Amino acid sequence: MDGIGQIFSNIVDNGDHLLKLFLSSLDEHQTFWSDPENDLETIFAKISNLLASVNTRDRGLQILCHLLPHCPLDVVEEKAQHYINVCAKICSNRGHMQSIPLAYGVLEQLLLRSLNSNELHKLLVSNIPKLLEPIAPNLDASVLPVALSFLELSMQHYAGSCGSIKSRIEPFLYSLVDATDQRVINRVARCMLLLQQIRGGGQHGNLHKKTWEEYYLRLVDTIHDVLNKIFAHTPETFDEEDNMECLKLPPIPSTKNPILAAQLWSVRAVNLIAFLDHAIVGAYPVPKPIVPFKALNVILRGLSVSCSAMARNTIVENVAFGTFLPTIHYALLEVLDGLVLALGSNLLMYGDMIYEMFPKCLKAARADRHGDEGVKKSFTRLRTKIYESIQLWCAKMGHGSCIEMVNEPILEHIVRDVTPHVSEVTLKIDAGGKHRLSAKAKKKLQKEQNAATSLNQAHSRGTAAAENNELLVDLGNEALCKAALDCLTSILQSVGCFIKPVTHKLLQEKIVPLCFSLVTNHQLTGLYRDEKARVALLRAFAALIVNPHHHCPPPLQYAGYIFNTLQTTDVSAEVRSTAAELARTMELVLHPWKETLYFPADQAAIKDALANKAKHPLANLISQTPPSKNRATNGIKPKEVVLPDKEAKEPSPKNLLDESDGEINESLAVTEGSDDDEPVGWVEEVSTSSVVDPTEQPTVVDVPSVPDNSHNVDDGVIHPTEEEESLVEPPVVSVLDSDEEVVLRVEKNNPADKADDDDVVEVVPMDVDAEAKKAAVVNENGKHAAPTVEDTPDAGSPKRVKLAEEDGNNSSDKEKNIDALVDEMVAEFVDEP
Repeated sequence: MDGIGQIFSNIVDNGDHLLKLFLSSLDEHQTFWSDPENDLETIFAKISNLLASVNTRDRGLQILCHLLPHCPLDVVEEKAQHYINVCAKICSNRGHMQSIPLAYGVLEQLLLRSLNSNELHKLLVSNIPKLLEPIAPNLDASVLPVALSFLELSMQHYAGSCGSIKSRIEPFLYSLVDATDQRVINRVARCMLLLQQIRGGGQHGNLHKKTWEEYYLRLVDTIHDVLNKIFAHTPETFDEEDNMECLKLPPIPSTKNPILAAQLWSVRAVNLIAFLDHAIVGAYPVPKPIVPFKALNVILRGLSVSCSAMARNTIVENVAFGTFLPTIHYALLEVLDGLVLALGSNLLMYGDMIYEMFPKCLKAARADRHGDEGVKKSFTRLRTKIYESIQLWCAKMGHGSCIEMVNEPILEHIVRDVTPHVSEVTLKIDAGGKHRLSAKAKKKLQKEQNAATSLNQAHSRGTAAAENNELLVDLGNEALCKAALDCLTSILQSVGCFIKPVTHKLLQEKIVPLCFSLVTNHQLTGLYRDEKARVALLRAFAALIVNPHHHCPPPLQYAGYIFNTLQTTDVSAEVRSTAAELARTMELVLHPWKETLYFPADQAAIKDALANKAKHPLANLISQTPPSKNRATNGIKPKEVVLPDKEAKEPSPKNLLDESDGEINESLAVTEGSDDDEPVGWVEEVSTSSVVDPTEQPTVVDVPSVPDNSHNVDDGVIHPTEEEESLVEPPVVSVLDSDEEVVLRVEKNNPADKADDDDVVEVVPMDVDAEAKKAAVVNENGKHAAPTVEDTPDAGSPKRVKLAEEDGNNSSDKEKNIDALVDEMVAEFVDEP
């Protein structure tokens, strides 16, 4: 929409709320820069006036943050120096705290635009050190996110300029190691990794590898040092390491409050572990020399101490540290996931250390006190993370995960976490009239019955309250249930065939009733009120079916009913979609595809379609030029193939024609289609054989002959007439081996017949050493018939027919040129170059 520039000045002078709405609409329209009526000089002059005044500076910076990403590059290059000076002044003077984030936002946009401009690149190279000077340890907390974002981009794209002030950047990053804002910690972790590569990398990146390895080892030693402080009053199985080289971090503030001290040390431990995680998985310009055992040693040490172990020494410090211990365990599991992602199957050499750790972690984080009361369980977040780590390990390692070694203790926890709480009902059975009660007993029984009657009346009045209480059962455990089911699915997909049959059977007895509860209970409460938990349950059921043990058949008799029912009855669209997907999968399991469903391909039809592909409707869309006509149907006469005779002369086809009644038997030998069959050249067969019984069935398919005046015989070569060429298409021609003599037999189609459109040709190899013992035979109809095997004197040798009369002087020349003739025929009928 045009005309936006005319109202720009009016919008700028209005309040901030209207300005934000206008700028967001401006980003949506994207017609501000293409409008020829907009005077950009006037607009940017207005912005400069806003930046000059302290009261309107924030409004000018806000407008620049929206306009610079899409502003023409020549305008940005012209105004960039002025904007850099204004932003550097704002950041160094630290006047209004709300202006500093906007100033860093403008600098960030200029830095991103400089990636496509040499002028801006040169300008920022000289100004980066000056712009990073205000970034110091005493920076205000509200400015930290944007300052760290600008620092990260500067070290990423202008590493050389940042190398001169590395000694100032490093203390600033170390000062944020105790921050509690997760956004700040994530940016500090990225900046710490970028800090290792802001100097030159040396030859083949050797310097980058060295700096990363030093940073990695120092991080590991620093985490060990922090864990020494946390586990000072807890017995450990790990020995403390000596001669540790730690990072130069600021000291923890001294305090006499043990709870505050525990919180400070725990926060530092979690942040350092986050730095280690990003150092392993973060992007780096060279391959990282990771030492897996160093990181695994830290992980195993941290996870070996549980809250129950720390509670054995009931002092205030241990209780306080035990409060924050699940957060430390969560961060250590993140590092383990990073190692699995970075190293992959290279971590299998430490597989026994890893998979044995999972059931221990689940046992340490198990809650027995409130687990059966239908309330939120303890350590829900930590247990969810353990299940996710097991799932990642199984997914990355596949059948080599060895999780089957510890599957039973893990499955015990999974079954416990996926089982919904069911309210218990106590039934009291009266003894009846067998024994007479005393008067005192009768009086007591009457009071109990009266009390039961009052309780029933109260229950009838509080039915609505009871229904509301059912909605609170297992509230907060849905995420844990989903993670447990996803973990079960990964275990079954990884090592389902290695799990014991009795374990498979027990899992079926647990999962199938839970799936049936989704079908029967339309008003779901408890764990499976969440649609994600129901989806996870269905996928676990499907994994149990498609990954069975060969001694324990899967419960297929229930799968089809459950999935087909849920795809229409569940209230959640996601559950219905998942059920429909799994129903199709189960259909393939119940009724697998058999080989009988695959029909053999018709080779003749395929060859015909490929030969006539130019007639397909898509040919005009694929090729820009009009498709060329198929030469096989253009009426071009095929060339004659004359094969030389290497033996004694036999009667020529012309003489044979004279001996007959003027008719030629054109026969077809049908062969099985295969990949090795090749179409052969165009030639008419003239068969000669010994005398046979006229009533005997010949070995070839007989076709109605053509009158003798329909052939043109010249020099022993039979030429098809124009009438024949109009009735049939020439066959496809392929190259023949000149060293082997063959008989080429072709049947021409008759329009009256309902045969295939193509000529079917048989290649019959000839034995050049066999004697010429065949003579022309005329049957009772006056036609030539091919000899059968019984009529041939030598039954083991192939049939032979002379196609042309040998010229004494030119026979050798014809032998030399036979390959050239066949190649010409191939180019003529197959359209090959």
